[in-house]
Amino acid sequence: MTYLVIRIYSEKFMINLKMLKAAVASIVLSVSSIANAGLLLEVDLTVENIITINATSGKSLVDASGWPLIGFYLANFFEAESDIGIDDELISGNLTSYLNTSDNTPNLYRSGRDTGLNVFSYTFLDVESLFEINQIAFSGQASWEVASDAYNNALNNASSGDIYFAADTINDIPNAQILGTWSTTTNVPEPSSIAILALGILGLASRRFKR
Repeated sequence: MTYLVIRIYSEKFMINLKMLKAAVASIVLSVSSIANAGLLLEVDLTVENIITINATSGKSLVDASGWPLIGFYLANFFEAESDIGIDDELISGNLTSYLNTSDNTPNLYRSGRDTGLNVFSYTFLDVESLFEINQIAFSGQASWEVASDAYNNALNNASSGDIYFAADTINDIPNAQILGTWSTTTNVPEPSSIAILALGILGLASRRFKR
């Protein structure tokens, strides 16, 4: 009789544990998806005086078209009230809009004390740059060497913001569209961190079931 009772409780525990594991796995996937929703570009500032921008598989929030000579604008990239030129030099890169072919010459621009970063001339200038809603927005990556003052200015401020198109300065925002967001690579929770948190929750719950 005692053996039967123990076995029943043991089976119930295993069922509950399996259900809990499935729930935690679902939470991990959901949180990871939410964290990356609308994230189109990741900015890497881990190398001194180098700005690297990597495209993600994020999808455009809108349909938009415009000229690559104007380009797209990463809002809130630099510290405010600092008139520092970028003085950039392309190291390498094929960053472009997903529906266009890269011309391998993406450029950076900052106007005066504008807090945003503009990326332009990333595809052939005689062809419109295209974005389609629910379609991947960008492809490729690019790295630029920039002036140390500009790098430090970005390092002190860059975290995340909206991506506007077509826009090269903050003055273009009223007539531009938001494609999605950009973020520094350390700003989005890593799946491994989420998994560790989930495993901790699972361990605590398992102890409770055992009692």
